[in-house]
Formats: sequence, C-alpha cells, structure tokens
Amino acid sequence: MNKKKSLAFIIINLFIFITTCTAVPVTLIFGSRAGRLDNLGFPFWQHAITFTVLSNIFLALVAFAATIIAIRARIKHQSLPNAIVKWYLAAASSAMLTCVTVVFFLAPARAISGKNYFDMLLEPMFFLHFLNPILSALTISLFTPACRLGLRPRLLAMIPMVLYAIVYVTCVIFLKIWPDFYSLTFGGRYYLTPIVFAVFCLALFGISSLLAFFHNRNLE
Repeated sequence: MNKKKSLAFIIINLFIFITTCTAVPVTLIFGSRAGRLDNLGFPFWQHAITFTVLSNIFLALVAFAATIIAIRARIKHQSLPNAIVKWYLAAASSAMLTCVTVVFFLAPARAISGKNYFDMLLEPMFFLHFLNPILSALTISLFTPACRLGLRPRLLAMIPMVLYAIVYVTCVIFLKIWPDFYSLTFGGRYYLTPIVFAVFCLALFGISSLLAFFHNRNLE
C-alpha cells in the first residue's frame, strides 16, 4: 500500500472510531431522533440491542485495530495482513447493510406514513446510519489493496447478520421480550419472517460481493 493510500486509510479509520465512540453513547443516553419521535416503548439504552449500534461498534473495533496495524505496517513499509482486510470486509458489509436498510426501507416507510424521511439520518444517526458505513465501503474498495477477496470472505461477512437475526427472531417472535423495532414482521405477520431473512441474506451477500469486486478491481 503506497503512502497516500496508507495515510487515507489511517485517517478514515480513526474518524470512524472516534465518531462511533461519540455517537453510540449519545444514542444510548438521549436516543435517536426517530426513536424519540416514534416513542418505541423501550428506554434509550436499549438501542444497544439494535443492529445499527452493534454493527457500528463492530466496524469501530475493526477500524481501530486496522489503524494500529496500518501505522505499524507504514513504519515497516509492509502491506496490511490479509486477515485484517477480510475482517474489514465483514465490518463494512454489516455497516452498509444498516445504511441500505435505512435509506431504502425504513426511511421511505416513515415518509409513506407521513413522517420526515430524514429523521433517521440526523443527529448521531448521520454517522451510524449513513456516513461511517459509506466511508467504510470506500475504504475497503479503494484503500486496502492487500489481497484478493474471493467467495469465502464474502460468505463469512454474513455471519454477524445471521447471528443477530437468530437473536432478533428469538426475542421478538418467540420470547416476545423485544419490540419489532425494525418492523420486519410487518405488524405481526410472522409467516413472512423466512422471506425477510432470505432477502436480508441476499442483500448482504450482494453488498459484500460488490465491495469485494471494487476492492479486487483496485488490485489490477
């Protein structure tokens, strides 16, 4: 990785880490704008169980580790290890799934119901729902030319979402201890859950594949 790309990689990942460390506590203390307006029925600290917060924490941890490793590699004039690139693909894919879900599903659903489309993209959610996921996608696509990403890392990138889906379905449908804050059952239509799960799996695989495509193209 050349010096310019290395510096950009370090700066962007530090930004992602710092803004996440700020946005997440703000969300857990004061809630999100949409959450306050919609009165979802659970305390603000329970935003910690949302995929938005968890995926962004995952991204921030990977970004911090990547920053440290990139600084060391820069000093020693080495490339990033292949493992960090694969971890970054998983983190960026998870964060981008959050972004895509908000921009193309949740926010339009708010607009259709007569609410403000941008409520889910303001305040701390500007970073968690939009900017940081976009930055992570640009980073894996343009600034991590260390290894070719094949089918296996693209499939492994789906693990965080699949694990969360298992917990979400268990707590929302079977235990009924979480509200369906993503409206994925469409008002209690539990028979649609397998279809929704399949759609999200396909969407995430598509995201990881697209990011891997741009990353691999950058190697040429």
